[in-house]
Amino acid sequence: MKNSLFQFIIVSVTTFFFIPMEANDLDYQKYQTIKEMISNPHHQEEVEIYQERIRKVTDAPLPYLIKIVQSKDSFVFIRARAIQLLELYQSPTSGSALEKTIEDTHENTHLRKLAIRTYSKFSKIDTNRQSKFMKQFESDKELGLIVKNKQKFNRNSKHNQLDKHKFNQLNHN
Repeated sequence: MKNSLFQFIIVSVTTFFFIPMEANDLDYQKYQTIKEMISNPHHQEEVEIYQERIRKVTDAPLPYLIKIVQSKDSFVFIRARAIQLLELYQSPTSGSALEKTIEDTHENTHLRKLAIRTYSKFSKIDTNRQSKFMKQFESDKELGLIVKNKQKFNRNSKHNQLDKHKFNQLNHN
């Protein structure tokens, strides 16, 4: 009896500390404000402007952007802009969110391709892991061409940083 109670306590404590923040744990008002900021289709602004506006709402925007990316009830263009903004907040968490978007075969193809573009620009993650992950999609009929092009581009480029002009072009497409 003591052993099973002890195991239950260990599992409960471990789950509490190692499960990532759920969407319900986010400040709903901050979530809505950030979502509203990036949802205006008529104002395609520089990434720094979005970043500055979001910074006024929270110092930790990553969970909110990920929630927007994963929110199937949001318009595709809002989720696309959140995917693009993840490039500003490169971390294992944002990389994982992009990987999930890329892997989700039920996800919008445009969002999956955009997630590949953003993920391929990540310079703060293990490049071997990134290459292995991307390699799985080389023969995918929807994603293969963009994966191959991104790999070729990454091999030829010296810097793997955000290109403001490309960000604006993606917003206008």
